[in-house]
Amino acid sequence: MNYSRYIVLSLVLLLSSCHSMKFEISDAPAGRVIKDSKPFFLFGVIPTQEVDLGTICPEGTISVAESTTFLDGFLGLITLGIYTPRSSTYTCRGGN
Repeated sequence: MNYSRYIVLSLVLLLSSCHSMKFEISDAPAGRVIKDSKPFFLFGVIPTQEVDLGTICPEGTISVAESTTFLDGFLGLITLGIYTPRSSTYTCRGGN
């Protein structure tokens, strides 16, 4: 049997995984939605910046979501995990 085909298929499936997580902070009405991408290094272990939600959403934060998109994963793959970006979405409170 040709096992190389199964090995390649298994690697493609394992390396194509994406993740996402979301923190709901408030039930207030939503306002602005801000999307951002942050660089990380060494498989996401070493961050390059801190996020200040008070600066991003001075009116208050409703939720914070972080995900690894296909493009983020692809960039991490071609750099062998040295550079691994993550995409973030911040939902701010609506104005009164």
